[in-house]
Amino acid sequence: MKYLILLFLIFIISLHAQTSIAKHPCSALKTKNEQKECFLKEYKSADKELNEVYKNIRKSLSPENEEELKKVQRPWIGYRDGLCEGPMYSGDETGIETIACKTETTRERTSYLRKVWNLGKFPKDGIGSYTDGFGGRLKLFRKKGKPVHFELGVVRGPTAHLGEMDGDWTPNQEGKWTWSSPANCKAEDPECCILKFQTFDARIEVEEISCSAFHGARAYFGGDYRYEFK
Repeated sequence: MKYLILLFLIFIISLHAQTSIAKHPCSALKTKNEQKECFLKEYKSADKELNEVYKNIRKSLSPENEEELKKVQRPWIGYRDGLCEGPMYSGDETGIETIACKTETTRERTSYLRKVWNLGKFPKDGIGSYTDGFGGRLKLFRKKGKPVHFELGVVRGPTAHLGEMDGDWTPNQEGKWTWSSPANCKAEDPECCILKFQTFDARIEVEEISCSAFHGARAYFGGDYRYEFK
């Protein structure tokens, strides 16, 4: 049942992408070549903006943080190309879907850099949204009279494999804890999800021990999730 739900969600994502392209102003041009040139121009503009934002943010960081940024930025190009040149978008002979995907993914990366790496004041309780910049999002929030809760959702890989998990947020004083669902389940249980969390200043490391039943085959919950300051 979970597998069928994931397939349905992947279909919805693909359909949404095709609908967005159909409604795009570039698609109103007469020929496919004109449309492609229009989409390509838009992509080049997005890529230029990304490079400018990246360079400016690097200048504002300490040497240590600059190295951290470089480490997380290097693999992103491969991630973008793998996603946009994958089976969800490669069926279009004109290449327009791939170009549009790269444009959108590039804009998302620019937004990520602005939100995460324009370092600001980090709340003591850590409440807020975090992202790993590769399709993973972690949110900590508190409802009145209840403990802090977390929601973890991912969209991974060229076929947009999905996953989601949530629960109460109860790290120890060192910021470490192991969470499982069902409680105290064993990794060898196919219906068990075990996640290890480690909190740092403005970031949370997540290690997935066993959660294959809760996400698509190419998805994963693990990652380095950084706080979104904006």
